[in-house]
Amino acid sequence: MKKNYKNKILGMSVAAAMLLGSSVYAGKIIGATPGDTVFDSTQFGYGGWSLDNVVVNITSDSDFSDIIYGDILQASAVYPEMDDTMSFESIISTGGEVRGKLHGKDWPVGEPAGIKVINDDTGTKHGKPSNCIMTTSYLDEYNTGTGESGYLDTTADAGPVPTICSSGFQTHKRFKINLQPTTVNKDLLGKYIAGYGNPVDIVFKLDPNDPDAENVVRYQVFSKINNYTGARLAGYKVEVLKYGLLGVPTTDPNLTLSLGIGEGDIASRDYNIFLPDEFANFAHGLWGPIEEGHFDEIGFFDIDRAYYPSTLGEGNYSIYNTAPLAGDTGSVPGGNYPQLFGDWIHSEWAPYGIFYDDDNDPSTDADLMAFWGVPPGTNLPVDWYKGMADNWAPVDDVDLQQWALNPLYSVGKIEDVLNLGLNYIINVGAKSAIGDTFILRITPYVDSNQTAPIHTTVPPALPVFSSEGNITIVPEPTFTAGTTLRVAVADTDLNTDPTKEENLTVVVKSSLGGEESVLLIERDANSSLFIGSLETETVAIDNNGILAVQDGTVVTAYYTDVRYGADGVEQNLTAETTAEITPVTPPADVINPSSGGGGCTYNPDSKNFDMMFLVMMALGLLYPFRRRFIK
Repeated sequence: MKKNYKNKILGMSVAAAMLLGSSVYAGKIIGATPGDTVFDSTQFGYGGWSLDNVVVNITSDSDFSDIIYGDILQASAVYPEMDDTMSFESIISTGGEVRGKLHGKDWPVGEPAGIKVINDDTGTKHGKPSNCIMTTSYLDEYNTGTGESGYLDTTADAGPVPTICSSGFQTHKRFKINLQPTTVNKDLLGKYIAGYGNPVDIVFKLDPNDPDAENVVRYQVFSKINNYTGARLAGYKVEVLKYGLLGVPTTDPNLTLSLGIGEGDIASRDYNIFLPDEFANFAHGLWGPIEEGHFDEIGFFDIDRAYYPSTLGEGNYSIYNTAPLAGDTGSVPGGNYPQLFGDWIHSEWAPYGIFYDDDNDPSTDADLMAFWGVPPGTNLPVDWYKGMADNWAPVDDVDLQQWALNPLYSVGKIEDVLNLGLNYIINVGAKSAIGDTFILRITPYVDSNQTAPIHTTVPPALPVFSSEGNITIVPEPTFTAGTTLRVAVADTDLNTDPTKEENLTVVVKSSLGGEESVLLIERDANSSLFIGSLETETVAIDNNGILAVQDGTVVTAYYTDVRYGADGVEQNLTAETTAEITPVTPPADVINPSSGGGGCTYNPDSKNFDMMFLVMMALGLLYPFRRRFIK
């Protein structure tokens, strides 16, 4: 249901005018520079991305089709006030049809429209450009350098701190474009036509007041292209074009691309900014080796990178892959992506995974613990399996039971198998030759083989039917003061009406004497699973919905099961955790952030945490029946 927010009439504020006025730079795309002022509800780095073919919507963070404010940011950088129930989606049209949907991080980590331009970042290293095109995100407390949050809802005196080109490793720099079904074509029989499909055009605006527009300015592009086409893909192409005669896109020697070859200053990389397996790759957290300071473990699926061998086209106007996805069995060695899934799969074929939210923060990537599928090179049945580091061990019943009873574990699609990280540089030359705008064009290449992988069955969502109640509180055994605690109760005796989502109130007490009532809501009719949350802080008023804690405070959740088990006796159940007061320590500076990496995340178009948590609870509570129903 759409939230009932009061409409606001938007106009160009003085703050927005100041931002735009300060972001005009010679020979460059319109944007911002590090240190520019951040204004409330005003996109930082606005103006360089043309929104003429884009509709930007503020949406619910659980459903992008639930539009709260539609078609914003056309007139200025100012957008309606947002809260942490909101996200955004930027819908990109090309050729008169929607072909791309761009996403960034939900508020308060990110803001619309999803792409910003940064100029003159003197902190970049190793030959990387001092200018970049990236997503509209902000830094957490570990990366601001102050120990205080830089998110848009921060209370720090310094205010929000936007990511810039030189921001540290895994600070949400990449914008993601979901390629839509309109980017691929079918023949008269409804079969996908192999080869290049239809492009998505992203248009950028050059400074109209540029006094020195003949310089060549380099821009690193931080992006991912994601396969939501409905077809299996076999590659991609990126092009840069200007508007020529009669508005027809064409190439120009003043507008070119680079793969950073010979442009770096690190001898160990042969003075290349990017290595060949970094031009177009899938997440390092899934396919990749240990990298000191970046990745402490090998990729979940493989120690080798999964990537497309890529090259520059004639005239340096394009970048495209020169071979199929590198793999264990192909002509180019690489990770086992092709063995597991075939070539680049689309969203409907994304495998399910079991994720662990290790920091109890939904805004950060969760760890992938297991996947629903078949280990590579085997004929085992589809089931839950751990990754390469665990020798593809089946997930045993003990693990499933423990994970199912912990709200920090959940099931979701492994989105990163869809997401291809691209690393390249745009060289923008003489504006007099290019004009006021230029096009960044992205085109998918459709595979001739559209056979579905074998893992596409969905893990069964079985109903909870245990009358032995269970209560859980997480994080545990300890948590940091200020953390939001999650409480869950599973008990079929509470499911009195299978057609309705019911609720339950439990009591949570602290060893300081504080007490709060927590409302738990059944996450689906007839699920018998009830989940709620409780905020904590070091100073709080009793019974205000926030529990006061100090270092060492024990927090206990209570639930009385009045008909426990087959005997129907009353049973008092508890779960506890202990508070810790821990100062935030910013991480050490990262010398050479890897490209294309990232954690393992859920499908952004299907953020169904609660539904997936039901699956996990069901798997655990039905553990005696697992072999019969799942195997």
